[in-house]
Amino acid sequence: MRRYPVLLSLVVLLLASSAHAQIQIGTVKGAVTDPSGALVSGADVTLDSSLTGFRISAITDQQGEFIFNNVPFGSYTLRVKASGFQNTTSGISIRSNIPVHTNVILSVAGVTESLSVVTTETLVQPDSSGTSTTVDETFIGRTPGAVRSRQLPKVIATTPGWRAENDGLLHVRGVDDGILYVVDGVPITDRIDLVSGNAHDTETIRSLNVITGNIPAEFGGRSGAVVTIQSKSTIGMPFTGGFSIGGGNFSTGEMNATIGGGGKKEKLGFLVNFSGNRSGRFLDPVDPGNFNNRGGTLGLHVRTDWHPTADDFVLFTFATGGADFHITNDREQELAGQRQRQELRDNRESIRWQRVWSSSTVTNLALFRQATTSGLFGSSFDTPLFASQDRGNSRLGIVASLTQSQRNHVVKLGFEASRVSLREFFTFAVTDPEEAEEAHISEAALRFDRAHPFLFRDRKTRGQFSGYIQDTFSPLRNLTINAGLRYDYSNLLVSEQQVSPRLGIVYFIPKSKTALRGSFDRLYMPAQVENLLLASSEEARRLSPFATDQGGGSAAIRPERVSAFEVGFAQDLFGVLKLDAAYWSRSFRNYDDPNVFFNTTIIFPNSVAEGFARGVDVRVDVPERQGWSGYISYGNARIVQTGPINGGLFLTDEVIEIGPGTRFTPDQDVRNAASFGVTYQFRPKGFWISLMGRHESGVPLEVDDEGLEELRSRSGAELVNFERGRVKPWTIIDVAGGFELFSEKRVTLQTQIGIENIANKRFVYNFGNPFSGTHFGHPRMLNARIKFVFR
Repeated sequence: MRRYPVLLSLVVLLLASSAHAQIQIGTVKGAVTDPSGALVSGADVTLDSSLTGFRISAITDQQGEFIFNNVPFGSYTLRVKASGFQNTTSGISIRSNIPVHTNVILSVAGVTESLSVVTTETLVQPDSSGTSTTVDETFIGRTPGAVRSRQLPKVIATTPGWRAENDGLLHVRGVDDGILYVVDGVPITDRIDLVSGNAHDTETIRSLNVITGNIPAEFGGRSGAVVTIQSKSTIGMPFTGGFSIGGGNFSTGEMNATIGGGGKKEKLGFLVNFSGNRSGRFLDPVDPGNFNNRGGTLGLHVRTDWHPTADDFVLFTFATGGADFHITNDREQELAGQRQRQELRDNRESIRWQRVWSSSTVTNLALFRQATTSGLFGSSFDTPLFASQDRGNSRLGIVASLTQSQRNHVVKLGFEASRVSLREFFTFAVTDPEEAEEAHISEAALRFDRAHPFLFRDRKTRGQFSGYIQDTFSPLRNLTINAGLRYDYSNLLVSEQQVSPRLGIVYFIPKSKTALRGSFDRLYMPAQVENLLLASSEEARRLSPFATDQGGGSAAIRPERVSAFEVGFAQDLFGVLKLDAAYWSRSFRNYDDPNVFFNTTIIFPNSVAEGFARGVDVRVDVPERQGWSGYISYGNARIVQTGPINGGLFLTDEVIEIGPGTRFTPDQDVRNAASFGVTYQFRPKGFWISLMGRHESGVPLEVDDEGLEELRSRSGAELVNFERGRVKPWTIIDVAGGFELFSEKRVTLQTQIGIENIANKRFVYNFGNPFSGTHFGHPRMLNARIKFVFR
């Protein structure tokens, strides 16, 4: 007990005071009156953001009151219209769970005196000290995508700082994976991608916010970025639903059905969504021939909102899903008849209670359970090796919170605790020694054949705990400080702890509408739980090409520790566009950098002793004007790591020598990445069209000179620049459009058509890399869907 005095003190303090958690939604309440103070019923009230496209409407009741629940954090414009009165607009900023109360006084039509509430909208958030981008459901729904299970990472990658890899894997600011997803206030620290865990269905998302700079102290467990997702709610809405079906080339098909409602009273709401998709190009293949590549997903999402009283809110969510897909083959494996496949199953449940104690105090309490299982199934003709896996991980956790607003301060206090259970079984055996030697399988791995296979089985249960305190205040006019302190403890599988300060400062210049900001964050990330037991074992270390008698290539995978700096600015240019730019720098210890197991989709965690990453992120947003809107995101980065490499499971010796003190460029080092989008919509006819594109300058190969010569003879080598030691830069352009075929008061019929990679550009994500393998990008892909909506 004497080892953890800080931990024990925080537990006592936090349990005594309830605490704050990652629940990034607020409430706007208000009343509308005339100049005499009489209540105005039947007024149209709209809350919207021209920057993100968020829009929600209500009508004042008999008492002249209105309420908007589940509003994502951000800056909004409140618009009020009523017959016989002048239209009124005002600015609303939501930065905490504490309800925002506003009273709107309407002026009689024809009166020339100034309105009671008038503001000039600014595209810049004056009190935002970090880099973040909010994406609304309209943008999400219009993002081209033939395979729906890939849509979430594709949307996230449109924001600055991200590098896209095969199968929906993402890198941000030097971090491989490292994404904390927060869905309706509940954190998900496990991997969510096409090959590890089913992503949240984008059809159920109301909005998402991507935070990459000055991550608040309330968020932890991942060091790359935070993606907060607010799912759709039907509380206070009439019975509504929809059904869509679509298809495309490569035998792609999809369907989605949604039903929900809650009635006019703000008491109860439910939403049920069922989705499924399949494709003959489910994964990014390891060979241009796209061999043995098919798969699909099914998912069910249920959300229930309940307001038992005006001050209490209860939210229950349930999600379950699965994916079955084949592992793609290279040409030799296809000729041999290899038919490996993988199955993923996951489910997540949570219940959350929010209580408004007063106009300045809100508490939140959430209980959650998350579980994932994965199975890799080999076949009789696997070559050059057979592999099979059965693993599972689950989390039981609690998140609690207290938000207190007093004078010039908004104080947040919180904790999170979880119990993590892991089980793993894994086996492999060499089936063709000659092919294995040609594939550079190491001598240590060649000893395992069908008669004497490699076998590993283990299970463990561990825990994590975190707590924090954070304060947002303005000591001077137009100056906002976000200061926080976070404590993390984990024993996955190494017991370590860290105290992490977080500090962000922003100064807003009203005259020029400029926000200048700077921040420092300490971040802490335990190793990924997927395949952690084997990757941290002595059995895996004995196969590692990085293990040395001097202690190099340790089996222990320690938590990643990061020091992150950022300086930047946000500028509103005449209300026409928003420019946001930031220079960032990160230094790492125990640098997380997972590796892919041979030609499979199994990802094993490992760590590099240290490293650094630095770069520039730029974003330009153009709000809708006369139907046109758009964005441009750009990121420039450089990443360097220093050995040795610890953990992981490596079977090949075709790697560059990475010993203690060896500096090298990792596979996520993409120097330049950019994306853009332009949309035109004609609202009266429900017509829209979007053009989107992405460019990346190519990843390094990470093989020695002898290995480079061999790669030159492989299929797809023309997509590699061997002089630079990188894959060639690639640029792809997508287009999508839609319109309403039929629209009446309660029924709408819509259609949407999309083309990805319209130029049919050939490109490769990675090539012969010992950490990430070879994966070819998709050719031209066509898709169309039709959607029926009733309300």
